[in-house]
Amino acid sequence: MSGDGGLQPERTVMAWQRTALGLGGVSALLLHHANGQLGPSIPGVVGLLVALATLVLAEVHHERHREQQESSPMGRGAVRGVSAAAVLLSLASMAVVLTRQG
Repeated sequence: MSGDGGLQPERTVMAWQRTALGLGGVSALLLHHANGQLGPSIPGVVGLLVALATLVLAEVHHERHREQQESSPMGRGAVRGVSAAAVLLSLASMAVVLTRQG
């Protein structure tokens, strides 16, 4: 497929960036509530790594397809991975809220 594809590729990469920022924000809150304890901080660290990887992957994917002047959605594996990370991060957040003392 040739042509610029309109603004859809830019909207797609911005959606991935918003998703990554959301994951990063929740992860940062989890780290804040871990109070320096190793065990409770693991979901926050993993979430931040997933957010960073999502940002990098979205940008690399967008640049690669922009250079080829074609529009291509992110792969199914990326969608499944980020979805799984969001669900696990949500569960970890609920566990922190429910077990928080004080």
